[in-house]
Order: sequence, then C-alpha cells, then structure tokens
Amino acid sequence: MNYMTKRQERAAAAVRRLTGAATAIFTIALLSACDVTNPGPVQDEFLGDEESQPGLVNGSIRRLSELTTWTAYTTALLSREIFPGGQTGAGGHDVSTQGGHVQPGSYGGYFDDAQQARFIAEEAIERFNDVGASDDMLYQAHLWAGYAYRALGENWCDAVIDGSGIQPGSVYFENAVENFTDALSYAANEEERLPALAGRAAARVWLGEWGDAAADAEQVPDDFAFWLEMDQTGSTSYHNWLYFANANRPYRSYSIWNTFFEDYYTNTGDPRTPWTDDPDEPFANAALSGYGQIPWTNQLKYTSRDDDMRLASGWEMLLIRAEAILEGGAPGDYTDAMDLINEVRTRNVSDNDDQPLEAWNATDETEAWTFLKRERAIELWLEGRRLGDERRWMENGTPGELDTPDWSEISPIFTENPRSFCFDIPDSERDANPEVPTTSG
Repeated sequence: MNYMTKRQERAAAAVRRLTGAATAIFTIALLSACDVTNPGPVQDEFLGDEESQPGLVNGSIRRLSELTTWTAYTTALLSREIFPGGQTGAGGHDVSTQGGHVQPGSYGGYFDDAQQARFIAEEAIERFNDVGASDDMLYQAHLWAGYAYRALGENWCDAVIDGSGIQPGSVYFENAVENFTDALSYAANEEERLPALAGRAAARVWLGEWGDAAADAEQVPDDFAFWLEMDQTGSTSYHNWLYFANANRPYRSYSIWNTFFEDYYTNTGDPRTPWTDDPDEPFANAALSGYGQIPWTNQLKYTSRDDDMRLASGWEMLLIRAEAILEGGAPGDYTDAMDLINEVRTRNVSDNDDQPLEAWNATDETEAWTFLKRERAIELWLEGRRLGDERRWMENGTPGELDTPDWSEISPIFTENPRSFCFDIPDSERDANPEVPTTSG
C-alpha cells in the first residue's frame, strides 16, 4: 500500500489551528477526491467532509516529514553519527549544537512540527468519528497520530499536550500505543497491520513492555519497511536534509571524519554505512570553532533530495526481539539474542569483498548488549533514532558499551556544555502556555 503518494503529499497543504477562531484554514490543491480550481479557506464545519478527509491526513504527514528530515540531521550531530563541519548559516547549526548541546528553549520549529503532526491527526480522528468516516480514513489518522507521538517521545524528554503542564515523556509513548492499537482495529488487511504493529513495538520498548513489544515485533516479516516520503519540489523544508546539507550543492556542512562509521565502513564494507571522499573538495565549506577546517567525507545512504526516510522495518523488529531477550522480557538467553542480531547483520554483503558480513561473537551477556547497541546504531544510521536509544539506555542503566566517539580533545566546543539527549520544551511554548515554567529546570 502506498500510504502517501507524491501527488497526494504535494496536494495537501498545512492545517493550522487558529486560537479563538471559528474556522480552520485548510488549503487543498488537486486532491484526487475533489475538483478544486480556486482553493481557499474551508469552513470549519466542512473539514470532516469526505472530500476534505485525505487532506487532513496528508497535513499530518507533511508536518511529520518536515520534522523527521530535520531531527534526523540535528540528532545525528548530537549523537555523533556525523561530525560537524563548522557551518553555522544555511544548512548548518549553531556552535552549541555542533558541540552536542541543545540550548534551553531552542528548536521551537521542531516542536511546532511535532505537535502539529499529532494535533492534525487527532483533529482528523475526532471529525472522522463525528461524520462516520470510512475505516480506511480512521486507520490512516490513527496510524499517523501514532508515529507523531513516537517522534515526540523519542526527541523530547518532557511531554506537553494541548496547553497542559509538563508531563512525563512516557505519556507520548502511551498515546502512541493507543493510536497504533486503534489503527490495528481499522486495518483492512495484513499490509495495513504491519506499520501499526512495528510502530507499536517501538513505542512499547520505551515503556518497558518487553513481552508485548516482542510479540508485536514477531508478527512483522524481516523484509518489511515503512517509509516517509521526502519531496524535492516546492519548499526545501521537505527535502532530505541529510543529503541536501552535505551534497556540495553548495553545502558541505558535516563529515563522517572521526565518527565510528569512518573506520567501520573502511574495515567491513557494510553497505548500510557507506561514505566517500572527494579529492577535489578536501574540506567542509566552513571552519569548526576551536579547530579549523574539517576533512570532508560524505555519507552515501541518501543520494538525492527526495530519498525517503525509513520509519520502521522488519530488521529493527528482530533487534527489538533480541533486546527483549536481554531485558528478560522474552524467553531465551544471550545466545538467542545474538542469533537474532546476527540474522540482521549477516544478510548484508560487504562492499569490500562481496561476502556476507562476519557474525558478531559474544562470550557473555554484557558483550551481547554491546553488539545489540552497535547493531542498532548501524541498522538505523541516520534515521533519527540514535539519540533516543542512547538516552533510554542511559536512563535504564543497561550494560554494554556504546561506540559513541570521544571528541573532547578535538575542540573546546565538545566540552563547554554537557551533551544533550533530547530537545527542551521551547521558549515559544513556555511563553504561550501558563502551565509551563518560562525557564527550563
């Protein structure tokens, strides 16, 4: 099933809530379900109509697309999946973020995208229920609400919903599970069930519901993948920014230099972590504060502005099942977990010698944890998931080593502030919401 075609995505415009207004502004262009030649404001009462329903869903997807492409790029810096090239203008980040620290109250645009993605989907659900919409539309609205909540939970430590006070971040995942469960109740076939099962499994990981997470994950076939479409037409907000920011057109904003993946790909040829250099462009196109010019190398996972970004996969599900075993939430021991980890690993053929990658060999449970963490880093590289993984493992005190490099000797920017593992509630929300303190704690 194509959950969001390019045509539909371009057709949908943003839906935004106007505080105190009687109508919501909703621009629709060439939706397949209607013939609109002069789109404009639609009265609030008509937003639940059949002709408007696909646009509401696509409005949520559009906000999630913008959120995902930007958070994947920014959190790749924070989690040290990529090395900053020093670019602070267009296509770059402020010096603090390059050093791995998110300033309190910053990144309000990301928060707005995330909240709009889940709000539009939830507004759609309410309206669809009011008018007795089809199971298909209710399925899609709940599915995208689930993924919006998962994104909120993985990227923000604290939860704020519709003007509430600060709540535990786990609330986001509880709402994700609820929406994925509702989506499953409306799914018409197995193809529709899989994205909801995979999303729910990942959310349950964060809630420590290991038995349920493993049970969901086990129902997802290995070769399943669920993609969020990027779009190089129109606004650059919907480009794949991990490509665009480093494609030398004109930006060379980051590098693979000094990351775990630099030597890892050279030594293994793992096709999941490819990178290259360019003799004609030896340096990133800025200078890193406290260091100077950075040797420029570029990832090859994404090779165009409209390369899609993966939201869930069957390979991730195998790693969830392995982690559930190590957590004691599923039957088996660390050798069973390693079998699943190596099933993910050895399916890949090396770019160096065209042979399957060698299996990891753990001699005890702690080593198995190290390989689980490493394999998730490799499998989900540049998909915007690593920073959240590091945070939950740190909070849970899980054993095993991380492959996060130590850059403290390279530049003072990496030691001036503590590393951040999530985004702060932005000043825009703190200033507008009386239930949230105006300064972060």
